[in-house]
Amino acid sequence: MLSSLKRLANDLRNCSSGNATLIVALGAPVLIGGAGLGVDLTQWYMWKRELQFAVDQAAVAGAWARTNDATSATYATRATQEFTANLSVTEDFAATPQVSLANYSGGSNNSVIVSASATKALPFSSFVSGTTATITAYAQASFTRGATFTSCLIAVDEDEDGAITIGGSASLTAGCGMAALSSDPNAVIANGNPTVDAGWILARGGIDDWFSTNTDDVIIENMDGLYDPFENLTPPNPTESQVQRTYSCATSAGTTSATVGTVTTMTYAYFRGSNSNNATAYTYGSPKPNTTSSNTKYNQIVSNSTQAGSSTATSTSWTHVSGSGSNKIWERRITQITTTYSDVVTTGGTVGGSVVPGTYSDIFVSCNTTFATGVYIIDGGGLDLTSQYEVTGNGVMFVLKNGAYIKIRGGSTINLTAIQASDLIARGVSTTDANALAGMLVFEDRDSEGTSRNDINGNSTTILNGTLYFPVSNITFSGTAQVTSQCLMIAANTITLTGTTNMSTFCPSGSSEDTTVATTIGEVKLVA
Repeated sequence: MLSSLKRLANDLRNCSSGNATLIVALGAPVLIGGAGLGVDLTQWYMWKRELQFAVDQAAVAGAWARTNDATSATYATRATQEFTANLSVTEDFAATPQVSLANYSGGSNNSVIVSASATKALPFSSFVSGTTATITAYAQASFTRGATFTSCLIAVDEDEDGAITIGGSASLTAGCGMAALSSDPNAVIANGNPTVDAGWILARGGIDDWFSTNTDDVIIENMDGLYDPFENLTPPNPTESQVQRTYSCATSAGTTSATVGTVTTMTYAYFRGSNSNNATAYTYGSPKPNTTSSNTKYNQIVSNSTQAGSSTATSTSWTHVSGSGSNKIWERRITQITTTYSDVVTTGGTVGGSVVPGTYSDIFVSCNTTFATGVYIIDGGGLDLTSQYEVTGNGVMFVLKNGAYIKIRGGSTINLTAIQASDLIARGVSTTDANALAGMLVFEDRDSEGTSRNDINGNSTTILNGTLYFPVSNITFSGTAQVTSQCLMIAANTITLTGTTNMSTFCPSGSSEDTTVATTIGEVKLVA
């Protein structure tokens, strides 16, 4: 029996009939399984790619929504909309995405996470296993919000070393920002040991390391997008400002007071006749009595030409009291007023200046001076407010041309407030230009050759409300200045703050500087 089986095995081994059929039969399960698995993998990969792309786009859309205040609260809705818009094959079986905020790289809620899944039976694997396949996708997009920067000190020179220089023991604690458009590595520098709390310091170039070491200010160097907010403005030139004028002081008349006494006497007489011209004396039965009255008033304001002494004025009036025709009875009243002036005293007689808009070669204030509302053009000379006088001006703008400059010293009592849009419109300036120029107190014409003579050294009685703009000149600021109705902004080619500077505020209480010097756009990155 055993030998028979060995012989059969040898015969089968040596027989070659039906080999292909046998091989196919043995390989068919592998072939069919491989083909089925290939089909399943292709569908699975397509679903996975589509789902991943959808959550990627959803995370990016949600992150962009978070960069904008107007859309920040709707980030989840926007992410879901973007997710749905990018579905095609998986549209009918993908689950609603999960959208949430998450911390990223040390930040707080500064990224958007989107996750989603899709579940469906694959043709081959479901046949073999009897189960469905679930595909998941996850994406995370970080974001940074765009920022708007303002500043109350702006140096507009594009390449100057020390475009903003803070020297000595200057104190600048206003917290309203500094910006230098200079690309120099030392665009903002400190000379000495000042006290600085600017809030933020921006520069197109570099900023002295002193500030990062000695202040808590936000320091942004090599910043793109800084700009001069006034670079497209042109100084106004209303018709009234084109009139050539000269500044001068005049003596005003004093005030005269006196003791004024008056004695009034009224005398009555009666006549009969057809009219008062031909009437004759008549004894009237009911005559009025003659009267005399007196009155004395002290410290009365009188004409400056009044002198001590008396004067008398007499007047006569006729009144028809009864009768008719030639028997008319007439009453004649003679009134005599004697006025006596005594204790005559004249006080005052001050020197002052009242200035109106026009073109001046210079204005060197030499008396108490009031500037009327309007635009003043200083052509080539100086606006010098350094003497011990009171200077006021409400709704004014000073335009500096051909090297003109401004100089202020703390000995003066100064209260100047910038011109408003309505004042400019009333003088023929277009509404668009007027709105742009409103709040400008000093405007240096950018075609001027520039000067280094601009110098403001104020004190507690120096009130400057508005913008001081010197696009081609340096300004040296020392001392202090007060504000009452508008923010003070200084924008100049270069700015030097000396050791006596003491500025703790540039805006009145409840206000803040809103002139933008840089705007950065938000940024979104797909990080997972």
